[in-house]
Amino acid sequence: MDIKFLAIVFAFVLSGCSHQIQINPDMKEFTTSDQKIDKTVGYFIAKDDISKSVTTPGGGGDSVTYQPYKDTETVLYTVLMNKFSDVYKVDSLEDNNFIEKNNIRYIFIPKLVTNSSSGSAFTWPPTKFMISLTCQAIKSEGEVVWEKSIDVEGDAEFDEFKSDFSLAARRATEKAFIKLAQELDNQPIFTK
Repeated sequence: MDIKFLAIVFAFVLSGCSHQIQINPDMKEFTTSDQKIDKTVGYFIAKDDISKSVTTPGGGGDSVTYQPYKDTETVLYTVLMNKFSDVYKVDSLEDNNFIEKNNIRYIFIPKLVTNSSSGSAFTWPPTKFMISLTCQAIKSEGEVVWEKSIDVEGDAEFDEFKSDFSLAARRATEKAFIKLAQELDNQPIFTK
């Protein structure tokens, strides 16, 4: 074998590579609230955030790449729709005509910080996935009326994730948004 070829292969193996995963959760746990509020709300995710890709560590020197806001937009919408009578995506916080026309009372703004790790030197999927979700609710005028920070971790072992390489990430996302739904259930401010 050619020595240059072996050197290139060796360098590639040492440098690791990045694998695409999705962090969207299993949606079966997200059910309509017993106390649905008769108000219209919106959510805002900046265009840069929707298209943002994040790379965090996996196992074996590799990494994983995913789109946290794109992957979680559906679950955010579902959590809000299960709690309020109607939900709109707000493309711009300055679009007062859209906000007023649709009688949007509160706009929810999520911020996600993620990380991952693995104790495995031989498999690339992460065995741990961490999410810090901070969600603000603002009134249509821009005043922050509610904010909650949620930190969770999802775990998965090889026997579990061999059929779903995103399992630790999906579990973390599910935990974070279930906690967000629970926090919304406990906030009387939205019924005023």
